[in-house]
Amino acid sequence: MKLILRKFLYVIFILFILCALYFLLFIDRYHEYHDWLIGDHLTIPLAQSTSKCQGEGRATVCEFTNLCVDRKYGVYIVNQDDISLTANVMNSDETSDFFWKPAVRSSYPEKVQYINDTVFVYGLYAPFHFSHWMFNGLLPLYSMMRTYNATRNAWLMQIHIVDDQPSQMIPQDISFLTDGKEIVFNYENMLTEMQVMPPTVPICFANAVVGAGNRCSLYYCEKNIPAEHYDQFRNDILNHFIHNGQWEKYMQKEQADKRVFACINSTKIYTFDNSKNDANTPVIAVLQRYRNRYILNAEELINALVKQKYTIKFLNFDVGCSLSTTAKLLKDVDVLISSHGNGIGDAIFMAPKTSVLSIDSRFYSEPWFAYVHTATGRRFYNFQCESSDCQVADIKLAKQVLEQEGVTLTYYELLEYVGPKYPTRLINKYFAGDDKGAYSRYTKDVTRLVDVKNLVRFVKEILEEMPLIKNKSFVELCETGKCCGPWCDGALEKNVFKKGNAWGGEERKTAAGVINWKAAA
Repeated sequence: MKLILRKFLYVIFILFILCALYFLLFIDRYHEYHDWLIGDHLTIPLAQSTSKCQGEGRATVCEFTNLCVDRKYGVYIVNQDDISLTANVMNSDETSDFFWKPAVRSSYPEKVQYINDTVFVYGLYAPFHFSHWMFNGLLPLYSMMRTYNATRNAWLMQIHIVDDQPSQMIPQDISFLTDGKEIVFNYENMLTEMQVMPPTVPICFANAVVGAGNRCSLYYCEKNIPAEHYDQFRNDILNHFIHNGQWEKYMQKEQADKRVFACINSTKIYTFDNSKNDANTPVIAVLQRYRNRYILNAEELINALVKQKYTIKFLNFDVGCSLSTTAKLLKDVDVLISSHGNGIGDAIFMAPKTSVLSIDSRFYSEPWFAYVHTATGRRFYNFQCESSDCQVADIKLAKQVLEQEGVTLTYYELLEYVGPKYPTRLINKYFAGDDKGAYSRYTKDVTRLVDVKNLVRFVKEILEEMPLIKNKSFVELCETGKCCGPWCDGALEKNVFKKGNAWGGEERKTAAGVINWKAAA
């Protein structure tokens, strides 16, 4: 018995030592990120903070002088009076708005680290979702930094996240924005060397800009991002990560997360007769999704496109893809074909006036990316096959969606629900005429077939138009119905024709029903 007890205590002791070592390593790393700024640049005293705000409501942006942050007090300004005002740091729908202001203290600490530059305070919407991260977070931030002529010494502060799931986030290198650091407030959000936690000794910034004025290209944002900022964004990323030998340097950097380059390694290239095509050969990217919205006849589509003597890139982003690797894969693509969803936003890395085709299921289509691309200057088309020949019945997915609503159908009702006709009878029976989005969620994520013949014909027409549109502006293309279709009225109004639009802001007039939808002919 004593021997057993001695062995048990020995095991406990060993486990205690191992835990202590792990804890010490954690503490070392924790303090490394909290105290690494302490050095030779401590300065006192600082003047009282000032503040000014512009815009109203959701579009309010606030500027502060001498804004500080540290581990103990968080983010604050120093003034005898409460001069801080709230600004919305989100660039998304109204339900996700987050109004924030710094705390106010009456005096500065004895020691501060002073940074004579600007910190940009912003929020993120679902950053694990690549398109939401870009269009609702990164691009509004980038646009504000351009607007305020940010230097390479500017800092960032990630103050709020809607739907934070750091375990799903791929480390994203955003060093193209600045040489400064990004302050985060959750240890799990430190995904790159650029991101740090607040230090023990306060950092004080000469200036701070809070919010982006609720700017994005979507229908729910108050302000637009100028189209020129989208082009500058693309060029900055290509120049920083890819051009002039930068890609080789980036590839050589140690990457702890294998997902960063996974999409590069999984890409397949198809050419006619396995020949090496010249630079004038059109490049078509086909993006397959494997978790949902799977294109069942993607191989047939690829074979049909190869017969047209195009170069085909067959992409898989489900394995993981970083900002820079996405740009590398898309920069030379002329036409991107994908099921509706996340990857369609990646077309921002394609050249201006190239084309994007969203493969929608038979009973589901939406204009989210029509808004995005009418602002970024890419031609965008929803390609929806209305024939039941393109419909795939996914009983497993239908059951999952119905279970979420607490609805159980009989076997024959289930067949009707996933059948060739819109299930009006069942929606009336079980949802009182309103399925609360259940059927839409099913049709949005269902496996689908593409109308290969019509799609290949449409791709040919798009590519044949390229020489004709070369000397036309994107706005001119929209005015003649050659930039978006078929459900683009709202997107074109906001981003092209309405006052305050992305393309210069002045109001433009165009004839009603100008959208030209060749694939429906």
